[in-house]
Amino acid sequence: MEWIKKQHRLYDVLWRETNAIYEVWAKRHGLSYCELLVFLSLSERGECTQKKICEQWQLPKQTVNTIVKGLMERGTVVLETLQEDRRNKAVLLTAEGRAYVEQIVNELYAHEYSVLERMGRERAEALMENMALYNRLLREVE
Repeated sequence: MEWIKKQHRLYDVLWRETNAIYEVWAKRHGLSYCELLVFLSLSERGECTQKKICEQWQLPKQTVNTIVKGLMERGTVVLETLQEDRRNKAVLLTAEGRAYVEQIVNELYAHEYSVLERMGRERAEALMENMALYNRLLREVE
C-alpha cells in the first residue's frame, strides 16, 4: 500500500507541474491558461459553441463567456447564430483571429512534437498507453 501512496503523491505533483508548465507557456505568449484552452478548441473545431468549449475543458461558463467577449472586442472572433439551433451561437474565428490562433497553436504543437520526439517513439507510446489506461480505470470509479 505504501508504494501506491508514493505513486499517487508523485502523480499529483507531476500533474500539477504539467498544468503549471502550460500556464507559464501561455503567459509567455500574452495569454491566460484558459484563453489558450479556448484557442485550442477553436483551432481544432473551426467553429464551436461556448457550451462545447466548457465541456471539452471543464471550464466554467462565465470564464468562457468572459474570454469570448474579450476576443470579440479584439476582433479575433465573432458569434453567429446556428442554423440548426437558433438558441445557440457558434464562436467563429475572424481571418485575423485565425492567423493569430494558428500561430499560437502551431508554436505550441511544434514544442510538444519536439518533446515527444526527444522522448523517443517507445516512451511516447508507452506514456499514451499508460495515460489511457489510467483514465479508463479512473472513469470506472465514477
